[in-house]
Amino acid sequence: MAFGQSTAGPAAPAICAVLGALIVAGCGGSPPHAAPSFPFAEAGDGEVALSWGAVTGATKYVIKWSNEPGSDLTNVINDITTTSYVHTGLTNLTTYRYRIVAETSGGRGPESNLVSAEPGPVPGEVEWAAVTSNDPGHSVHFATATAATGYRVYTASSAGQLAGRRPPALFEEAASSPHQRPLIQVSTPLYYRVIAMNGSRIGFGGPVVVSSTYQVTTYDLPSVGAALGDPNADSCLDLVSANGNITGTQCQGTLTARNLTDAGLADLLAAGRTSGDSRFADFSGDRRDDLFSNTLSAAADTASRALLHVNQGTGVFQTNAGVTALGIGGFGGTLLAADFDNDRDIDLFAPHDHTRGDGARNWLLNNDGGSVFTDVAAAGGVDTNPAGAEYIPRGGQAVDFNEDGRVDLMFGSRLLINNANGTFSDGSAAAGMPVRADQGLKLIDIDLDGDLDLIHHDGAVSRLYRNAAGVFDGGTIVYEDTTVATFGYGLNVCDANSDGFEDVLIASNVTATGTGVPKLLINVNGQLTPSAIPKEIATGTNDLVARNDLIACGDTDNNGVTDIIARWGQTYRLLRAASPLSTWLRIRVLGTGGERNQQGRVLRIVPRSAPSRIMTRVIESGSGLQSQNQYDLLVGAPWTGTYDISVRFAAGVVTATAVPGGSLTIYEDGRVVTGLQ
Repeated sequence: MAFGQSTAGPAAPAICAVLGALIVAGCGGSPPHAAPSFPFAEAGDGEVALSWGAVTGATKYVIKWSNEPGSDLTNVINDITTTSYVHTGLTNLTTYRYRIVAETSGGRGPESNLVSAEPGPVPGEVEWAAVTSNDPGHSVHFATATAATGYRVYTASSAGQLAGRRPPALFEEAASSPHQRPLIQVSTPLYYRVIAMNGSRIGFGGPVVVSSTYQVTTYDLPSVGAALGDPNADSCLDLVSANGNITGTQCQGTLTARNLTDAGLADLLAAGRTSGDSRFADFSGDRRDDLFSNTLSAAADTASRALLHVNQGTGVFQTNAGVTALGIGGFGGTLLAADFDNDRDIDLFAPHDHTRGDGARNWLLNNDGGSVFTDVAAAGGVDTNPAGAEYIPRGGQAVDFNEDGRVDLMFGSRLLINNANGTFSDGSAAAGMPVRADQGLKLIDIDLDGDLDLIHHDGAVSRLYRNAAGVFDGGTIVYEDTTVATFGYGLNVCDANSDGFEDVLIASNVTATGTGVPKLLINVNGQLTPSAIPKEIATGTNDLVARNDLIACGDTDNNGVTDIIARWGQTYRLLRAASPLSTWLRIRVLGTGGERNQQGRVLRIVPRSAPSRIMTRVIESGSGLQSQNQYDLLVGAPWTGTYDISVRFAAGVVTATAVPGGSLTIYEDGRVVTGLQ
């Protein structure tokens, strides 16, 4: 009979007999010839989840099982039509054994290999993890999980290797946090994931985290501050004295020295002028970064004056004669750019050291539109500082501290509250502001409790002042080298490892040699822990080659991980993060017309899967010590699912949602747009 004819009637069994093992469906005359492959049993609380490989021709499967040691598998679960099954209603802490059998209408095939599992408590998720470097060695810190009797610390060279409940990667057993890996070099980038265990039962979830490892490149650039901006509007971060390189649309994370003369910036380094801080901001309202720069020289020195350079639309600047004519001089502190009067253009606060007797004062430049400034410092009550070294303005930040829609001033041991009428009142005592000379200060939500704490660096000792209901506590020392005298002029805050907790960077040098390496303090669940970063060693010696001071943070290659720019002697060093992650949110906050004029506004980013983790951030105005991070917020987002975002604008709060790996733009008028506008 031809194969195209009907097989009904007496001839059909004969055909099946002839074809024998070639028949895989339809006749059902023979059982499967293979056992289910790769059987796997995963124990849960009162249950065992089973899975196995499909058998060709099988129409269903049978599970044979027993929970009596040494007995045959006499219990049977029939008629399973998929390749997985959850066996429920089991007794915890009892071992269950299983074999899987494929079946057709012609009978059962051979049994699979034996697998077993012991139901019982399943540990909870490890909520957070962090890695610190010891040079050599990694310390893997992690949260305690419920019902955990131990932990697996998985490690890999890529984040993708750590996916799944049982990652296909090497792991080490750990009894508790931190887990030490003593031989890892500080230059070795590694990814980690910690998963809780209860006996043989593995937990679910746990974030992938990365060691803070950097590729260090040194650039010989003119020393004109540590500010990051995008004056040529190519979406790659630049310094005042260098352009960020781009190929096509991809930022390379490298720098090329800017010809200051060609860029119209030669007067920054004019004879007799001593450059201080620099600040990128769109003072002219054309959506291009302009540049304001102050000085570090006597106020009476007419050759050294503050300058405003207005962007002509192509990254080429022109000196603003009106600002030059104001004659702003002196030993300047951190420049703060923000819309202090809520008229939608960016003003500037330029504080100065008054203790030198050179006639210096503070300047509050009200932007009348198009970079035309009027000094209103005296009328605002901010032109002078109290007497004493502890009130010299060095570090600073503009921030809506009390979240009333008006941007306040924090500098020189003072918190000045914006009264909405052009004046400021002193809120220092009410907020518990520490009266202590600084070489850098900045707000940081250290414990993700939704309020802003204060990190303060006095040159040798760094202290953390925690915020409770708007009042700072008495402070705790978080870093001090007790083995040798040190000094350092510089501080910044950024999420160096994309874990949602902001970290701290501090300039540090040995007093006897005048050289050193910045200190990185990784935020381990609200506790700052030192972590090594690469040293730069002079050839043939063990001496560090230069003094470090100013520090800025930004994602120079747009890979989702923050990089670090540090001024090191007569050079700048770019410490580019070697290990990218996809667990981040990029947020741009704009005015109604698309202006980047929301400096000092406060955001909160909250994961729905961990609602007690309230990440509080501030749009950069210039901060730390004479430094400026990127305008856009790059927020580590290690928790899964949706994040709720709120921004406190002048007129009220705007809300949005996002998921890790996404970018969005939030406008003052309430619009929320996916991507960066």
